[in-house]
Amino acid sequence: DELCVVPKPIFIVSDCTGESAARTVRAALNQFELCFKTRAPATLIVFRFVEDEKKAYSVIETAAKEDALVVYTLVNPASLKAVQTAIKLHNVRSVDLWSNLLDEMERHLDAVRSGVPMTHSQRRPVLTEDYFRMIEAVEYTRKMDDGANPGQWRSADLLILGVSRCGKTPLSIFLGQRGYKVANLPLVQGAPLPKELWTMDQTRIVGLTIDPQVLASIRRHRLGMMGSRDMVGGIDYAELAKINSELQYAKTLYAQNPQWPVLDVTLRGVEETAARILKILNDSRGDASPQWVEEMYGKHVRGEGIMPPAVPLRPLRASGFSSEGEVYAGGDQYLVEGLY
Repeated sequence: DELCVVPKPIFIVSDCTGESAARTVRAALNQFELCFKTRAPATLIVFRFVEDEKKAYSVIETAAKEDALVVYTLVNPASLKAVQTAIKLHNVRSVDLWSNLLDEMERHLDAVRSGVPMTHSQRRPVLTEDYFRMIEAVEYTRKMDDGANPGQWRSADLLILGVSRCGKTPLSIFLGQRGYKVANLPLVQGAPLPKELWTMDQTRIVGLTIDPQVLASIRRHRLGMMGSRDMVGGIDYAELAKINSELQYAKTLYAQNPQWPVLDVTLRGVEETAARILKILNDSRGDASPQWVEEMYGKHVRGEGIMPPAVPLRPLRASGFSSEGEVYAGGDQYLVEGLY
Protein backbone atom coordinates (compact mmCIF):
# COMPACT_ATOMS: atom_id res chain seq x y z
CA ASP A 1 0.00 0.00 0.00
CA GLU A 2 1.23 3.45 -0.89
CA LEU A 3 1.14 6.23 1.67
CA CYS A 4 -0.94 9.20 0.49
CA VAL A 5 0.33 12.47 1.94
CA VAL A 6 -2.32 15.20 1.85
CA PRO A 7 -0.88 18.63 0.99
CA LYS A 8 -0.65 20.94 3.99
CA PRO A 9 -3.06 23.89 3.98
CA ILE A 10 -2.01 27.51 3.57
CA PHE A 11 -4.64 30.08 4.50
CA ILE A 12 -4.54 33.39 2.65
CA VAL A 13 -6.39 36.11 4.53
CA SER A 14 -7.18 39.46 2.95
CA ASP A 15 -9.56 42.38 3.37
CA CYS A 16 -9.64 42.58 -0.44
CA THR A 17 -9.59 39.85 -3.11
CA GLY A 18 -6.43 38.11 -1.84
CA GLU A 19 -5.09 37.77 -5.39
CA SER A 20 -1.75 39.48 -4.71
CA ALA A 21 -1.05 37.19 -1.75
CA ALA A 22 -2.18 34.10 -3.69
CA ARG A 23 0.18 34.93 -6.56
CA THR A 24 3.08 35.44 -4.16
CA VAL A 25 2.44 32.15 -2.37
CA ARG A 26 2.05 30.20 -5.60
CA ALA A 27 5.36 31.62 -6.84
CA ALA A 28 7.03 30.62 -3.56
CA LEU A 29 5.59 27.10 -3.77
CA ASN A 30 7.48 26.58 -7.02
CA GLN A 31 10.64 26.36 -4.92
CA PHE A 32 9.33 23.16 -3.29
CA GLU A 33 8.20 21.20 -6.35
CA LEU A 34 11.22 18.92 -6.43
CA CYS A 35 10.98 18.18 -2.71
CA PHE A 36 7.42 16.90 -3.00
CA LYS A 37 7.56 15.71 -6.64
CA THR A 38 4.30 17.54 -7.31
CA ARG A 39 3.16 20.91 -8.56
CA ALA A 40 0.67 21.17 -5.68
CA PRO A 41 2.78 20.81 -2.50
CA ALA A 42 0.15 22.73 -0.51
CA THR A 43 -3.56 23.49 -0.59
CA LEU A 44 -4.28 27.21 -0.87
CA ILE A 45 -7.46 28.45 0.78
CA VAL A 46 -8.33 32.09 0.20
CA PHE A 47 -10.43 34.03 2.72
CA ARG A 48 -11.50 37.23 1.02
CA PHE A 49 -12.94 40.48 2.38
CA VAL A 50 -12.13 39.73 6.01
CA GLU A 51 -13.22 43.12 7.31
CA ASP A 52 -14.60 42.45 10.79
CA GLU A 53 -12.98 41.07 13.95
CA LYS A 54 -15.40 38.15 14.35
CA LYS A 55 -14.61 36.76 10.93
CA ALA A 56 -10.88 37.28 11.50
CA TYR A 57 -10.93 35.31 14.76
CA SER A 58 -12.97 32.53 13.14
CA VAL A 59 -10.48 32.10 10.28
CA ILE A 60 -7.48 31.92 12.62
CA GLU A 61 -9.26 29.42 14.89
CA THR A 62 -9.84 27.20 11.86
CA ALA A 63 -6.19 27.61 10.84
CA ALA A 64 -5.10 26.43 14.28
CA LYS A 65 -7.29 23.31 14.04
CA GLU A 66 -6.00 22.51 10.54
CA ASP A 67 -2.34 23.29 11.37
CA ALA A 68 -2.31 25.79 8.52
CA LEU A 69 0.21 28.48 7.69
CA VAL A 70 -1.53 31.87 7.56
CA VAL A 71 -0.35 34.42 4.99
CA TYR A 72 -2.19 37.73 5.27
CA THR A 73 -2.47 41.05 3.45
CA LEU A 74 -4.56 43.35 5.62
CA VAL A 75 -4.61 47.16 5.57
CA ASN A 76 -7.66 47.76 7.77
CA PRO A 77 -6.21 48.44 11.28
CA ALA A 78 -9.04 46.65 13.12
CA SER A 79 -8.83 43.51 10.98
CA LEU A 80 -5.04 43.49 11.16
CA LYS A 81 -5.04 43.74 14.96
CA ALA A 82 -7.70 41.02 15.28
CA VAL A 83 -5.73 38.60 13.08
CA GLN A 84 -2.42 39.29 14.82
CA THR A 85 -4.03 38.87 18.25
CA ALA A 86 -5.68 35.58 17.28
CA ILE A 87 -2.42 34.31 15.75
CA LYS A 88 -0.57 34.90 19.02
CA LEU A 89 -3.42 33.39 21.05
CA HIS A 90 -3.54 30.18 19.01
CA ASN A 91 0.20 30.04 18.26
CA VAL A 92 -0.36 29.82 14.49
CA ARG A 93 2.50 30.06 11.98
CA SER A 94 2.02 33.23 9.94
CA VAL A 95 3.54 35.65 7.44
CA ASP A 96 2.50 39.32 7.23
CA LEU A 97 3.13 40.36 3.61
CA TRP A 98 2.02 43.97 3.92
CA SER A 99 2.94 45.61 7.22
CA ASN A 100 6.73 45.82 6.83
CA LEU A 101 6.37 47.01 3.23
CA LEU A 102 3.84 49.69 4.16
CA ASP A 103 5.96 50.82 7.12
CA GLU A 104 8.99 51.29 4.89
CA MET A 105 6.92 53.04 2.22
CA GLU A 106 5.58 55.48 4.78
CA ARG A 107 9.12 56.39 5.76
CA HIS A 108 10.31 56.56 2.15
CA LEU A 109 7.36 58.60 0.86
CA ASP A 110 7.01 60.68 4.02
CA ALA A 111 3.28 59.97 3.99
CA VAL A 112 0.73 57.94 5.94
CA ARG A 113 -1.15 54.97 4.51
CA SER A 114 -4.92 55.24 4.14
CA GLY A 115 -5.70 51.91 5.79
CA VAL A 116 -8.58 51.49 3.34
CA PRO A 117 -8.91 48.26 1.25
CA MET A 118 -8.93 48.64 -2.53
CA THR A 119 -12.61 47.63 -2.77
CA HIS A 120 -13.78 50.26 -0.28
CA SER A 121 -16.43 52.68 -1.55
CA GLN A 122 -14.18 55.64 -0.70
CA ARG A 123 -11.87 54.62 -3.53
CA ARG A 124 -13.19 56.12 -6.76
CA PRO A 125 -11.65 54.43 -9.82
CA VAL A 126 -10.26 56.54 -12.63
CA LEU A 127 -10.89 55.29 -16.17
CA THR A 128 -7.48 55.81 -17.72
CA GLU A 129 -6.25 55.28 -21.25
CA ASP A 130 -4.53 52.11 -20.10
CA TYR A 131 -7.81 50.76 -18.74
CA PHE A 132 -9.51 51.12 -22.13
CA ARG A 133 -6.47 49.56 -23.79
CA MET A 134 -6.92 46.53 -21.56
CA ILE A 135 -10.64 46.33 -22.38
CA GLU A 136 -9.78 46.44 -26.09
CA ALA A 137 -7.31 43.57 -25.64
CA VAL A 138 -9.88 41.46 -23.78
CA GLU A 139 -12.48 42.02 -26.49
CA TYR A 140 -9.98 41.20 -29.24
CA THR A 141 -8.90 38.00 -27.46
CA ARG A 142 -12.52 36.91 -27.04
CA LYS A 143 -13.18 37.30 -30.76
CA MET A 144 -10.00 35.41 -31.73
CA ASP A 145 -10.70 32.29 -29.67
CA ASP A 146 -10.53 28.81 -31.23
CA GLY A 147 -9.11 29.93 -34.58
CA ALA A 148 -11.79 32.52 -35.31
CA ASN A 149 -11.25 35.56 -37.54
CA PRO A 150 -7.76 34.75 -38.87
CA GLY A 151 -7.97 37.84 -41.07
CA GLN A 152 -7.36 39.91 -37.92
CA TRP A 153 -4.33 37.99 -36.68
CA ARG A 154 -1.98 40.67 -38.00
CA SER A 155 -3.08 42.82 -35.05
CA ALA A 156 -2.27 40.09 -32.49
CA ASP A 157 0.56 40.45 -30.02
CA LEU A 158 0.58 36.66 -29.78
CA LEU A 159 -0.84 33.58 -31.53
CA ILE A 160 -0.96 30.38 -29.45
CA LEU A 161 -1.01 26.99 -31.18
CA GLY A 162 -1.84 23.62 -29.64
CA VAL A 163 -4.07 20.57 -29.71
CA SER A 164 -7.52 20.63 -28.14
CA ARG A 165 -7.65 21.03 -24.33
CA CYS A 166 -3.99 21.87 -23.82
CA GLY A 167 -4.90 25.20 -22.18
CA LYS A 168 -4.91 27.70 -25.06
CA THR A 169 -8.11 29.55 -24.14
CA PRO A 170 -7.42 30.09 -20.40
CA LEU A 171 -3.92 31.27 -21.28
CA SER A 172 -5.27 33.64 -23.93
CA ILE A 173 -7.84 35.12 -21.54
CA PHE A 174 -5.23 35.52 -18.81
CA LEU A 175 -2.91 37.45 -21.14
CA GLY A 176 -5.80 39.41 -22.64
CA GLN A 177 -6.72 40.72 -19.21
CA ARG A 178 -3.19 42.00 -18.93
CA GLY A 179 -3.38 44.07 -22.09
CA TYR A 180 -2.19 41.59 -24.73
CA LYS A 181 -4.14 40.91 -27.91
CA VAL A 182 -4.04 37.12 -28.15
CA ALA A 183 -5.38 34.73 -30.77
CA ASN A 184 -5.29 30.94 -30.53
CA LEU A 185 -5.57 28.15 -33.08
CA PRO A 186 -6.40 24.49 -32.35
CA LEU A 187 -4.23 22.06 -34.32
CA VAL A 188 -6.47 19.40 -35.84
CA GLN A 189 -5.17 16.59 -38.02
CA GLY A 190 -6.61 16.77 -41.53
CA ALA A 191 -7.82 20.36 -41.12
CA PRO A 192 -6.02 22.87 -43.37
CA LEU A 193 -4.08 25.61 -41.60
CA PRO A 194 -5.25 29.17 -42.34
CA LYS A 195 -3.02 30.99 -44.83
CA GLU A 196 -2.84 33.87 -42.34
CA LEU A 197 -0.66 31.67 -40.14
CA TRP A 198 2.17 32.08 -42.64
CA THR A 199 1.68 35.77 -43.46
CA MET A 200 1.69 37.15 -39.90
CA ASP A 201 4.82 38.01 -37.89
CA GLN A 202 6.35 34.59 -37.09
CA THR A 203 8.04 35.93 -33.93
CA ARG A 204 4.57 36.27 -32.38
CA ILE A 205 3.70 32.58 -32.63
CA VAL A 206 4.12 30.13 -29.74
CA GLY A 207 3.31 26.42 -29.71
CA LEU A 208 2.10 24.39 -26.72
CA THR A 209 2.64 20.71 -26.01
CA ILE A 210 1.56 18.48 -23.13
CA ASP A 211 2.00 14.97 -21.75
CA PRO A 212 -0.50 12.59 -23.43
CA GLN A 213 -1.58 10.95 -20.16
CA VAL A 214 -2.31 14.33 -18.60
CA LEU A 215 -4.19 15.47 -21.69
CA ALA A 216 -6.27 12.28 -21.62
CA SER A 217 -7.22 12.97 -17.99
CA ILE A 218 -8.23 16.53 -18.83
CA ARG A 219 -10.34 15.42 -21.77
CA ARG A 220 -12.06 12.65 -19.82
CA HIS A 221 -12.90 15.14 -17.10
CA ARG A 222 -14.29 17.53 -19.70
CA LEU A 223 -16.41 14.78 -21.24
CA GLY A 224 -17.75 13.91 -17.81
CA MET A 225 -18.78 17.52 -17.27
CA MET A 226 -20.56 17.45 -20.63
CA GLY A 227 -22.40 14.26 -19.71
CA SER A 228 -21.01 12.36 -22.71
CA ARG A 229 -18.69 9.89 -20.97
CA ASP A 230 -20.49 6.87 -22.45
CA MET A 231 -20.76 8.21 -26.01
CA VAL A 232 -18.73 6.37 -28.64
CA GLY A 233 -17.38 9.63 -30.05
CA GLY A 234 -16.45 10.75 -26.57
CA ILE A 235 -14.46 7.62 -25.88
CA ASP A 236 -12.48 8.06 -29.10
CA TYR A 237 -11.85 11.70 -28.22
CA ALA A 238 -10.06 10.74 -25.04
CA GLU A 239 -8.39 7.64 -26.42
CA LEU A 240 -4.67 7.71 -25.74
CA ALA A 241 -3.65 6.43 -29.19
CA LYS A 242 -5.55 9.25 -30.87
CA ILE A 243 -4.04 11.78 -28.48
CA ASN A 244 -0.53 10.55 -29.25
CA SER A 245 -1.27 10.93 -32.94
CA GLU A 246 -2.52 14.50 -32.44
CA LEU A 247 0.51 15.46 -30.39
CA GLN A 248 2.84 13.94 -32.97
CA TYR A 249 1.14 16.02 -35.67
CA ALA A 250 1.72 19.16 -33.59
CA LYS A 251 5.32 18.15 -32.87
CA THR A 252 6.00 17.66 -36.58
CA LEU A 253 4.52 21.07 -37.41
CA TYR A 254 6.65 22.72 -34.72
CA ALA A 255 9.78 20.97 -36.01
CA GLN A 256 9.06 22.31 -39.49
CA ASN A 257 8.92 25.82 -38.04
CA PRO A 258 11.86 26.10 -35.60
CA GLN A 259 11.30 29.86 -35.29
CA TRP A 260 8.25 29.11 -33.11
CA PRO A 261 9.10 28.62 -29.42
CA VAL A 262 7.44 25.50 -27.99
CA LEU A 263 6.43 25.26 -24.32
CA ASP A 264 5.52 22.11 -22.40
CA VAL A 265 2.51 23.05 -20.26
CA THR A 266 2.23 19.70 -18.46
CA LEU A 267 1.06 20.45 -14.91
CA ARG A 268 2.00 24.11 -15.40
CA GLY A 269 -0.20 26.89 -14.10
CA VAL A 270 -1.55 29.57 -16.43
CA GLU A 271 0.44 32.31 -14.68
CA GLU A 272 3.72 30.42 -15.00
CA THR A 273 3.18 29.64 -18.69
CA ALA A 274 2.20 33.26 -19.35
CA ALA A 275 5.38 34.49 -17.68
CA ARG A 276 7.50 32.11 -19.77
CA ILE A 277 5.83 33.30 -22.97
CA LEU A 278 6.32 36.96 -22.10
CA LYS A 279 10.00 36.37 -21.37
CA ILE A 280 10.39 34.76 -24.79
CA LEU A 281 8.63 37.70 -26.44
CA ASN A 282 10.71 40.19 -24.52
CA ASP A 283 13.97 38.40 -25.36
CA SER A 284 13.13 38.25 -29.07
CA ARG A 285 11.41 41.60 -29.52
CA GLY A 286 12.81 43.77 -26.74
CA ASP A 287 11.00 47.10 -26.35
CA ALA A 288 8.72 46.19 -29.25
CA SER A 289 6.98 43.71 -26.94
CA PRO A 290 4.04 45.31 -25.05
CA GLN A 291 4.34 45.65 -21.30
CA TRP A 292 2.18 44.19 -18.55
CA VAL A 293 -0.98 46.16 -17.82
CA GLU A 294 -0.21 46.02 -14.09
CA GLU A 295 2.92 48.08 -14.73
CA MET A 296 0.91 50.65 -16.66
CA TYR A 297 -1.27 51.18 -13.63
CA GLY A 298 1.66 52.77 -11.87
CA LYS A 299 0.42 55.98 -13.50
CA HIS A 300 -1.81 58.08 -11.27
CA VAL A 301 -4.31 60.82 -11.86
CA ARG A 302 -4.53 63.27 -8.96
CA GLY A 303 -3.28 60.64 -6.58
CA GLU A 304 -5.88 58.08 -7.63
CA GLY A 305 -5.36 54.87 -9.59
CA ILE A 306 -7.46 52.06 -10.92
CA MET A 307 -7.20 48.39 -10.16
CA PRO A 308 -7.55 46.04 -13.13
CA PRO A 309 -10.35 43.51 -12.88
CA ALA A 310 -9.38 40.27 -11.15
CA VAL A 311 -8.67 37.21 -13.26
CA PRO A 312 -11.73 34.94 -13.12
CA LEU A 313 -10.95 31.62 -11.45
CA ARG A 314 -13.13 28.60 -10.86
CA PRO A 315 -12.61 27.87 -7.16
CA LEU A 316 -13.20 24.44 -5.71
CA ARG A 317 -14.93 24.22 -2.36
CA ALA A 318 -12.84 22.67 0.38
CA SER A 319 -14.70 20.14 2.46
CA GLY A 320 -14.47 20.96 6.12
CA PHE A 321 -14.16 24.68 5.52
CA SER A 322 -16.74 27.45 5.48
CA SER A 323 -18.07 28.81 2.21
CA GLU A 324 -15.68 31.73 2.60
CA GLY A 325 -12.72 29.43 1.96
CA GLU A 326 -11.84 28.57 -1.62
CA VAL A 327 -9.28 26.04 -2.77
CA TYR A 328 -7.08 26.96 -5.71
CA ALA A 329 -4.67 24.03 -5.58
CA GLY A 330 -5.06 20.49 -4.36
CA GLY A 331 -4.02 17.16 -5.84
CA ASP A 332 -5.84 15.94 -8.93
CA GLN A 333 -8.38 18.75 -8.63
CA TYR A 334 -5.54 21.21 -9.15
CA LEU A 335 -4.55 19.29 -12.25
CA VAL A 336 -8.00 19.31 -13.86
CA GLU A 337 -9.79 22.36 -12.50
CA GLY A 338 -7.04 24.76 -11.55
CA LEU A 339 -5.01 24.62 -14.74
CA TYR A 340 -7.43 24.00 -17.59
